[in-house]
Amino acid sequence: MSRRLLGVVLAGGASRRMGADKALLSHPDGSRWLEAQVQLLRSAGLEVCVLTGHVSHHELLSTRKGVTVQAEPWQPAGPLWALSCLLHDRDDEALLTLPVDMPGLRLEALQQLIRCWRTQQSRAFVADDGSRLQHLFGIYPSGALYRKALDDELTEGKGRWRGWLERIPYDTVKLPPDQLVNVNRPIDLAALIR
Repeated sequence: MSRRLLGVVLAGGASRRMGADKALLSHPDGSRWLEAQVQLLRSAGLEVCVLTGHVSHHELLSTRKGVTVQAEPWQPAGPLWALSCLLHDRDDEALLTLPVDMPGLRLEALQQLIRCWRTQQSRAFVADDGSRLQHLFGIYPSGALYRKALDDELTEGKGRWRGWLERIPYDTVKLPPDQLVNVNRPIDLAALIR
């Protein structure tokens, strides 16, 4: 069975460490980080859902074709809680999740992740930079097994994405480390600009 693949941008964080909304920072291509991530997923042919609690994100993307913005019901409770709004128990879809704060990612790496997942669509595939998993950039199938594991992590665990990973079957995909850098603090941003 072929699953529909939906792109999901995780953009609901408070950006406390950065001191400003990361989604609205200027991207090297002239857009904002949020726009760049949405365009990256759209260029791979995916419809996109942006999970956020920020009204400004909805305003920024309100006219984009193939893009919906879904408000998170919890302010901000973390990416796994946000994902719980979309991941269902039917096995007809998978979610390609992408954090808003990975501005170096390019289409080739995104396509490589998708190609790997297409070989085994019932498993999750998670980006690996060679030294650690970049778990917010991955493809996660819907279905009863994944939904139950997510619910169990939210109720029994600590609501952490890595805790969910310990409960589900997944493979890793090694991708270029320079494209998988999460930019969380002003010092990270300064290093990116150099």
